[in-house]
Amino acid sequence: LTQKPVDYATVSMGRAGSTKNTNGALSDEKGSFKIENIAPGSYRLTISFLGYQTKTLTMVKTTPQKPDLNLGVILLSPNLKSLNEVVVTGEAAVVENKIDRLVYNAERDVTVGGGNATDVLRKVPLLSVDIDGNVSLRGSQNILVLINGKPSGSMANNIADALKMIPADQIKNVEVITSPSAKYDAEGTSGIINIITKKRNAEGVNGTVGGGLGIRQNNGNANLNIKKGRLGLTGNIGGNGSWPQTTGVAVNRTDATGNPTFIQQSTSETYRLGYRGSVGLDYDINNSNSVSSNLTFNEMKNKFDGDVFSTIYANGSSIAANSNTDRTMRMNGFDWNTDYTHKFKKSGQEISFAGQLTQNKNIQDYTTLYTGGFRPNEIGNNDAKNQELTFQTDYAQPFKKLTFETGLKAIIAVHNTVLGPALGGTRMWAYNNEVDAL
Repeated sequence: LTQKPVDYATVSMGRAGSTKNTNGALSDEKGSFKIENIAPGSYRLTISFLGYQTKTLTMVKTTPQKPDLNLGVILLSPNLKSLNEVVVTGEAAVVENKIDRLVYNAERDVTVGGGNATDVLRKVPLLSVDIDGNVSLRGSQNILVLINGKPSGSMANNIADALKMIPADQIKNVEVITSPSAKYDAEGTSGIINIITKKRNAEGVNGTVGGGLGIRQNNGNANLNIKKGRLGLTGNIGGNGSWPQTTGVAVNRTDATGNPTFIQQSTSETYRLGYRGSVGLDYDINNSNSVSSNLTFNEMKNKFDGDVFSTIYANGSSIAANSNTDRTMRMNGFDWNTDYTHKFKKSGQEISFAGQLTQNKNIQDYTTLYTGGFRPNEIGNNDAKNQELTFQTDYAQPFKKLTFETGLKAIIAVHNTVLGPALGGTRMWAYNNEVDAL
């Protein structure tokens, strides 16, 4: 009737003849929308907005010769029904496309229950996870992983192992930020993965206990939330462990006449055990001021024990060389965050002050003993301890069509490292103490 644009109208897209939606978008302030990376074919578009009749376009077709399609002006008719009362209820979609990020609502997907963060990330569009748990964004592993919008010391050493310590039942959603603003550090040029954990706001006391038992790995977690008035307390702990896994490898080499030249048999046993927990406090001083503090602690342990039996045949004689390797990796640490936020009367205008203390230890010890042959024994003890103290302030000022953000950040880092390995049973040590400020 007015020919005015309808902003924030929901546009859902699916294959023609199907009722399932596979993609979509929201219209902007000019009533325009764009859905990209669509394969040629026939589609159905459904456009809906509160107070207007739903519009369905059944034959939207693109071809390889004309992959781009301009639908022109689409008019929506107002819904003239008179209602006594309107009750709006709804649930967030599993995947949401926003202006600068893609959001995967893990709590809406029951198929990830009983797993860990690695299982959750396998379900997130744009991300891929290989068999070892390494995460890549659009084919690149140059990414930054955040927990509740902040860096974590547990992610500094081995992201794949750290993700296994986070139970899937503790994850609320995962944000894939493909166009990070200046608020984030210049790490992860391919994008940022922000894992947001659950926090209950319901008044009273509530909690959950869950777990999963499998033939390869096991998970367990527990959550407790207390909310009374303006004060909220949260606590959770979760663990992940694998059964001992035995691997055997046999190698047999012969010459052209069938005589053996090299025979090797190896067996190894590995297991993994880790846990992650946190306690937090939130207090709303009033409608404009709030303070929160959260302590997260974690520990991860991998152990490997393997034997190798080798025989080399040459010139009618044989040489036997055997080895035994015992390797242990331990990683533990904590992150302590304290934040203060002041919200101004204007919606979206706020200033925040934050501090974070991170400590992380990484211990990698191994011993390899040789019998036969001519190789000396090897002993390696590699210990590293990192501490970081971060201060940050951020200010956001919204305007009519844009938002201005600015901030300051200071990082004081101390790295202590004791290095190996040593050969021939003699240990060689190197000590490094470094202080960085940014």
